[in-house]
Amino acid sequence: MLANNSNSQNGIFVRSTLDFKKDLKVHRLVSLGHFLVKNGEMLAAISDKIVLHQSVSTSDRQTELSLPLLQGDAIAHVHLSLSGFHAIVSTKNGQNFYIHMKTNSVHHLKKLNKVISAVGWNPECLKDTETGPILLGTQQGAVLEMSLSSSGMVHFLKEHTPSLSFGQSGQNSVAPITDIQLFAVNFDDPHANKWILIISQPTRISCLSASIDPAPVRPSGFTSSASLQAGLLMPEAPQTVFHPFFNSKDVQFNCLYATTTDAASKGKLQPKSCLVFHPQTSEPSRFAWLTSEGVITGSVNVYAEKIQDVLVEQHNIEHRLIEGRIEAAVGISLTEYHLTLAYSSRLLDVWPNDLGSAQGLTSDPSSEFLWLHTSTVCMKYRPNDEARYVWRVFLDRGEYSKALQIARTRLNVEPEAHEMVLRKQADFYIDEKNFTAAAEILAQSNEPFESIVLKFLSIQENRKMGLKTLLDKKLERMNRPEDRMKRDALVIWLLEVQLTELAELRRCKDKEAEVRDVVDHVQRFLMRKNVFDAVQTNLQAVYRMMVSHADFDLQLFVANAVKDVRTIVNILMLREQYNSVLEVLKTQSNMDFTYEMAPLLIEHIPKQLFLFLLQNERVRPLKILPTLSLCLKTDVMAIPAMKYIDWAITRANCNDKRLHNLLIQMIAKFRPNSLLEYFTKCGTQRNNIPYDLEFAMRTCEQQHIEECVVYLFCVAEMFFEAVEKALKISVDLAKRCAKMMDMNEEDLFDIPISTEPRFSREYRKRIWLMIANHMIASGVEATECIGLLRESKEALSIQDILPLFPEFTKIDDFKDALCACLREHSVKIMDLQQAMKDATQIAAEIREKSDKLKNRVVVVKPGELCSSCARSLTAAPFFAHSCRHFFHRECLEIAMKPFLDANAAKSLEDLIVKEKRLFVQMEHILKVGRKSDAADVEAQFEQVEREIGKILGSDCPFCGTVAISLIDKPFFEDEEYELDENSWIV
Repeated sequence: MLANNSNSQNGIFVRSTLDFKKDLKVHRLVSLGHFLVKNGEMLAAISDKIVLHQSVSTSDRQTELSLPLLQGDAIAHVHLSLSGFHAIVSTKNGQNFYIHMKTNSVHHLKKLNKVISAVGWNPECLKDTETGPILLGTQQGAVLEMSLSSSGMVHFLKEHTPSLSFGQSGQNSVAPITDIQLFAVNFDDPHANKWILIISQPTRISCLSASIDPAPVRPSGFTSSASLQAGLLMPEAPQTVFHPFFNSKDVQFNCLYATTTDAASKGKLQPKSCLVFHPQTSEPSRFAWLTSEGVITGSVNVYAEKIQDVLVEQHNIEHRLIEGRIEAAVGISLTEYHLTLAYSSRLLDVWPNDLGSAQGLTSDPSSEFLWLHTSTVCMKYRPNDEARYVWRVFLDRGEYSKALQIARTRLNVEPEAHEMVLRKQADFYIDEKNFTAAAEILAQSNEPFESIVLKFLSIQENRKMGLKTLLDKKLERMNRPEDRMKRDALVIWLLEVQLTELAELRRCKDKEAEVRDVVDHVQRFLMRKNVFDAVQTNLQAVYRMMVSHADFDLQLFVANAVKDVRTIVNILMLREQYNSVLEVLKTQSNMDFTYEMAPLLIEHIPKQLFLFLLQNERVRPLKILPTLSLCLKTDVMAIPAMKYIDWAITRANCNDKRLHNLLIQMIAKFRPNSLLEYFTKCGTQRNNIPYDLEFAMRTCEQQHIEECVVYLFCVAEMFFEAVEKALKISVDLAKRCAKMMDMNEEDLFDIPISTEPRFSREYRKRIWLMIANHMIASGVEATECIGLLRESKEALSIQDILPLFPEFTKIDDFKDALCACLREHSVKIMDLQQAMKDATQIAAEIREKSDKLKNRVVVVKPGELCSSCARSLTAAPFFAHSCRHFFHRECLEIAMKPFLDANAAKSLEDLIVKEKRLFVQMEHILKVGRKSDAADVEAQFEQVEREIGKILGSDCPFCGTVAISLIDKPFFEDEEYELDENSWIV
């Protein structure tokens, strides 16, 4: 490649030149008649019979392919697929060759004997192993369909029409076909199979639409047996793919025509037809058609419902006249923004005369390079900032969206272009009173924010809508962390504008629908991520703003969004929606807030509140004490409160005195008849009652519940005061109080059999004498008064009660009572005598059994095992118990250690040490031979063994009394349990 031309360095396209003889060392070059580049693959005809292949993208060594042509024949047309995999070369005499570009193999297509002037490659087949079904156009205007494999095998070849004609009168039916394009319309429906076929001729473009099955059934190759017997071999004709374009009645077609000039009609100007599309690698959007008259450009829409709308002509550019003659172009190409025409001496610039005249122009859609070739060289034009001036063209036309789209791609190169387009477009919208659109545009510009805002503040019409749009668009662009403060300010400002607008709408009548729309819009605005983050950061400011507009609905919406339970509850309380407040409390986990709100709810929904408290296991009853205290006001609150306290005491095991005291206070005030039942359930043991006794007595005194006062005197063991007060109510109540002195647990109305009295006889006698004196003074019959002797459980005697009666009381009234008293005493004396006799007999039996046990013998068999280690018992010294548990001496020491107290354990250790020391002395004396000393030491040894036996063998460690006495002893001490528990922690 030659160096870039300095004159075109700053142009829209930069040129570089490739000389085939100098740069590629091609010595067989005669003239570049044809030149194509597709997908980086270059194919050029360097002579009448030789084509040159080179991979431009990889710069591999070129390959010269020689075609076996007859004398006088030459290459007429070269066709290269967009993929660069396949090529077809056609000669002037109608010889055709297929070239597989990957293997550089040339295959003669003998069945195809026509000059192929155009090839419509299949866009759905991008394989390098086959072409798939393709359409061929001939110099005589015929259309053929063919399919090739990479080996050059023709799968099928069929002519669809000998001359392309759709019945238009006056049209040349034998005009050559210059170009064929196939497009598969990819709809969302996978079963859609619509295809578009565009065929170009010098004066006409034919556009056809039909339903195509891209995968026809291939012939199976099956031949019937009858045919084989007859010696006939009749293969089935393969079914073509694109035949619906030419044979179907449902095909749609349309034609565009080019008017032939007088010069062309007289033969002075050779007709030139070339059809190009952009883009080439996908569904095209624009086309350009080079004719003898000029250039026709237009739009392409392969998805159009009507065939007439597929190709729409927009502009017609006539050829220029130079010195009275039409200057015809030799090639045409479409880029993203430009239409390029190649002339014999120039394209975008003028090249030196020694390079020769241009013969053709081609483009590579994969690289977007333009290739212009002369007879000896080719020139490559590389796009160089192609859109530099295009935005100005669109801007001058008033096509602001297109100008903005291009200017946005050039921000790094030409930032002022973007600003200019934005300002021009904004000014246009402001003149049109479309302030919303103007705000959307200005929000994208870099103009100072203050100056933009002033434009909308100075405009009276629809200024709020424009300002809202401006602030909103500016807010969308603030995503950087450093823009946080600006973002928060914009959110507050924009929210203030919207709240003001909403307040104005609410003051107007008959605008409920608009109010709902605005509210919905504000809610969606608040839920945008950047807005929501700003609201969370400035939550109190947002609340104050909404309160200033008295917009509690939006405040409640924000509070729900940020899960601000306190604000939600405050708004609901302000609206007196107490049940809704309770529902909110059910959904949140902060129990402190529940305790705080309960006193405010108790006066309005007491039943619902206590039902919620009962169902919530996390509620601590003691935390509800302030709320429960308020329930003393009315019975509507007190009744559910008493049920809750009863549940807390019985089910939740909360026996706090404060709860009991409050329950007593409520029962005394609203259910006084049930208070005595409550006291009796709590028992009479002062140390075990759950309530405050003094508080309970004071409450009962205040509410004048006399029976409860009497009962509480008894609980306080103030029996004298209890009986004294009970006598004012009834004698039976006084008797029950007196009897309570003789019981551990009692019931005022269901007194069980008494046990031993807890109080002295003198104290009990004093109480019962008070009852007797009251009964006698009240005129109760003597018989009933004498009955107090039995009821007092010997606290009173007949001698104590007789002085209380009047002096002239008849003795007959005491006769029966005295006789009964004597009988009871005689029976008791007899019971005592019998008990003494039984005790003497039992003691004699125990002495007899003890004497027998002294002579008891236990037989130990040779096969007995130790109860501890399960080894043979006779293998070591052992102990035998009468329960037939046997232990080795060592095993018994281990088994008895847990049952010995500290002194016994210390004595056992000392005796074992002494035993070992005496045993060593005995062995030493025996070795020396002094038998007199050995006897003394042996006696001491035996004495130590007896003492050890007394400690170890006193009782069986498995079933003896020592084991039974320790049954309530824990397996672990507290410290041992903690150590063992901690050892399990992972």
